[in-house]
Amino acid sequence: MPGSAKGIAFAFALALLAVSTAPAVAARDGATDKMPGRIEMTYEGPTLVTPAGMSLYAYYKEEAKPQGIAWQCTNAAPTTTNDQQSGIGVRPQIGFKQLKSCLQKFPPYVADADARPVGDFTIVQRPEGTRQWAYQGAPLYISANDRKPGDRNGLGAGGLFGGGGNSALARQFGGVHLAMQSMELPTGLKFVRTSDGLVVASSAGDRPLYTPRGGKRVVMAGTPNEDFKPVLAPAIAKVSGDWSIVQAAAGQLQYAFRGKPLYMAPTAVTEDQIAATRSWETIVVSKAPTRPEAIGKQLTLLGDVYTDKKGLTLYTYMCTVGGFFSGTAGASVSCDDAGDPAGFMVALCGDGKECARRWRPYIAPANARPEGEFSIIDITYPMFTDMRGTLYPSKAPRVRVWAYRGKPVFTYYEDEKPGDIWGNNTGGIWGSMFNALEVPGRSAITFEF
Repeated sequence: MPGSAKGIAFAFALALLAVSTAPAVAARDGATDKMPGRIEMTYEGPTLVTPAGMSLYAYYKEEAKPQGIAWQCTNAAPTTTNDQQSGIGVRPQIGFKQLKSCLQKFPPYVADADARPVGDFTIVQRPEGTRQWAYQGAPLYISANDRKPGDRNGLGAGGLFGGGGNSALARQFGGVHLAMQSMELPTGLKFVRTSDGLVVASSAGDRPLYTPRGGKRVVMAGTPNEDFKPVLAPAIAKVSGDWSIVQAAAGQLQYAFRGKPLYMAPTAVTEDQIAATRSWETIVVSKAPTRPEAIGKQLTLLGDVYTDKKGLTLYTYMCTVGGFFSGTAGASVSCDDAGDPAGFMVALCGDGKECARRWRPYIAPANARPEGEFSIIDITYPMFTDMRGTLYPSKAPRVRVWAYRGKPVFTYYEDEKPGDIWGNNTGGIWGSMFNALEVPGRSAITFEF
């Protein structure tokens, strides 16, 4: 059975022998001129956090340049839109009275009056006079939606700028992203996200690299097509930190990460087949977040998505306005938080009762506990009552529901069985839609350092 998983497993076995306001946020966080932040390796990559562990963010196109910073994140709410499709031109934005500014969503990471630049951290002065920390020239922000260390709710749950925010679209349109440290990896190697976590991979095809499970010694298999080949290092290669160079077969040099030698798997073998052998393992840099028992996972045409206990696809609502989404200058701002205008969701399904019939919050039982990137929040159900009002108004009947990165998750009324994704990309006004909640990884939007 040369092409079967069982045959492959046998061959591999032979191959192995033996916030409220910005100043208040900064003050609570304890930033000092000694070191206002540190690097923490996360599932997203080498992420910059405050001394207290709160995630820091930056905006593409805001890096300092000789002519100055082109400020994207300002205190001006996107109250107008340039409606070019209809030919109307500039008109008031839907729900402009309730829209919040970028600085309300992302308060600047403020430097104290006596703070001084240190290392890659500098201090820039905002147009309104605020002293703000910057890292490698990029002004730093804190998300108003982050509640505790490790939260990355400022990224949202998906959509154009989701999946880490470090996507080609986010770069092009000036979206928000996690502040991250640039890293120099050996030539031909990179980090990618899989279901295991952030793993070491080959730049060619983003293929994960492997190491013998349990550190066993590797003996080359008899059939060349079934060989795991060492990732060779040139004689002049220099490495540091977690990277090292070890002796491979025939006196060759081989890359290793945290002492584990790197091997390339045969191209004809799938990752699932490799996992089934239990002989090789990926080299995990940072483990993937765990998830509660109430949250499942299902393969669909989109890739893996999160599900409820019945296996039905979970969705999140995404709304973005301003910037690219309205043909105006400045940063795009989310409009899917509590207190944001309901008008965008109204355009998707009509009144509050009809939206509630189509999109059903995934209720969390009384004994449920948050885990990983899933939390439990209270929201209004129906999601709004007045079409000219706000989402999840505070003075209305509420339900306790599951949320992902701070956003409530829903099932869709037309999904009948596991794998259905009829609600994906259900949109109305440009920038407002429901998306299936994809499991972070290579099936989701590509991210890069």
